[in-house]
Amino acid sequence: MIKEIIDNLRDRQTVFYALLFGPVLLPLLLGGSIILSLKQLSIDFDKVQSLAVVNAEDAPNLMEFLYSNNIDIEAAPENPEKAVRDGDVPLVLKVMPGFNDAIRAAKPAPITLLINEGDKTSAKQSRRIRTLLQGYERTINALRLQHRGINPDIFNSLEITTEDTSLDGAGGQLLASLLPFLLIISMVMGGFYLAIDTTAGERERQSLEPLLGLPLKRQSLVLGKFGATMCFVGLSGILTALSVFVLFQFFPTDIIGGGLNFDAATITKAFLVASPLVAFISAVLITVSAFTRSSKEAQTYLGVLMAIPMAPFFILQFISIRSEIFTMPVPMLSQYQLLERIVLADETPALFVILSVLGTLFCAALLLALAIKLYSRDRILM
Repeated sequence: MIKEIIDNLRDRQTVFYALLFGPVLLPLLLGGSIILSLKQLSIDFDKVQSLAVVNAEDAPNLMEFLYSNNIDIEAAPENPEKAVRDGDVPLVLKVMPGFNDAIRAAKPAPITLLINEGDKTSAKQSRRIRTLLQGYERTINALRLQHRGINPDIFNSLEITTEDTSLDGAGGQLLASLLPFLLIISMVMGGFYLAIDTTAGERERQSLEPLLGLPLKRQSLVLGKFGATMCFVGLSGILTALSVFVLFQFFPTDIIGGGLNFDAATITKAFLVASPLVAFISAVLITVSAFTRSSKEAQTYLGVLMAIPMAPFFILQFISIRSEIFTMPVPMLSQYQLLERIVLADETPALFVILSVLGTLFCAALLLALAIKLYSRDRILM
């Protein structure tokens, strides 16, 4: 085991994927992009925003309403369409001719909002302005009805109230599932090239035959390779947990969700719950590598297997699979479900954790036994 660890520490490719790509670059790229996307979609109605308006003097009441909702009105450029298209201003509100006459006549008053859907800033600010304009429209409609002696509530047949019982909605669920996804993917990447090199790589270099000729049990050789792989997989998981903790310290809680918890205690608890995957992933990598005859073939097989740790992440985004006793013994799926509950501060039954640990370790033991059996055959040299 020590020999394999020292040899692979000299391999730049192994060190890059085990200690840099999975633990550092992947959380930064994936986690950062998701958080910034959620920030882009969120609207802060308390933030002061400037709005260029054409013919603002023709709609003083509308301008006063926008100003009361933290919108500063400024003069529009001479060519508003070109200014929005070129990105000089994010959007322009045009008060069309006849606006005041339409308001007095209780007719639809024409306004035009010039936006650039290809510009994220323009699209985001336009959502806020459209929301405010819809609120102003409802106010005008209610005043028109009251002016005619009609109670506006007569048109409200239903009073619909929606209460989201989840802690942070869909965005919170997505961020909660990010931690298990990053942990599992980085663990796989951490032991990926080491597992290939210790089996298929040694077969190609013709160093496996003299190794198997030593007066050692095949079981000891497999356990040594397995232990070395576990060291890299575990180290990659620890570094990823640290990266996720540091990453989420740079973002305010209103972006990542007030109910989400990425403090040190939560990250530590999450890693401990996911730690049985260190043995399971190592056993998968060692077993698949033992089946292959070359490094290229091993990379092909293990590349396909990379879809397995990704599958629960994408499946749980579209299909709601409840955490039940029968899902807990399933490796990776149970860890996804448990880690989501931990991040969301949901109650995590001890029975669920026990079943997850036992199921994952049992599957790891079966795979390790299969790897030992494969190494016991003479075909391992072919």
